[in-house]
Amino acid sequence: MAAIGEIRLEEINAKEDLSLRLGDALDVKASIGLAIILFLATQSAYLLDKGLPRLGVHVQFVSIVCLVLAALFALFELWPRVYVLPEPESPIISQRIDQLTSHYIGYPNLETNVMNALLRDEMQWAANRIADNQKKNRRKSTLLECSFWFTGTAVVINLLTVVLSVKTIF
Repeated sequence: MAAIGEIRLEEINAKEDLSLRLGDALDVKASIGLAIILFLATQSAYLLDKGLPRLGVHVQFVSIVCLVLAALFALFELWPRVYVLPEPESPIISQRIDQLTSHYIGYPNLETNVMNALLRDEMQWAANRIADNQKKNRRKSTLLECSFWFTGTAVVINLLTVVLSVKTIF
């Protein structure tokens, strides 16, 4: 039983590591998105400076609104969050071992019972951390997706503006 529990705990710890890596990957994508948004905002300013026709100006204002929203969503995605991590030297584990030892004192195989119960506790604690971290990652992913769609809209608008106004801007 202990060997199976240890294997399950390793699997849960690997999943926990993946959930933390996902949060980091989302942050990197949001940072890249902000760089793209900055480029597009500069492009929109350049296009507006070149004296676009009235329709081009209105379209670029739509692009700017999309870029502002995209930047806000990306910044909210990057907003610092506290991820729940295991503590290497936690007094909780020592206290839990003492509780389990006093509980199993009258049973045979005291050490095995305590070890199995502690293993189950550690798996539950890790599962709770994973659930909490996944909730944060889902929120970050949703914000990043919103930023992506607004950025994509601005890209299309800017490309159309460039194509339709080639004579004006060059």
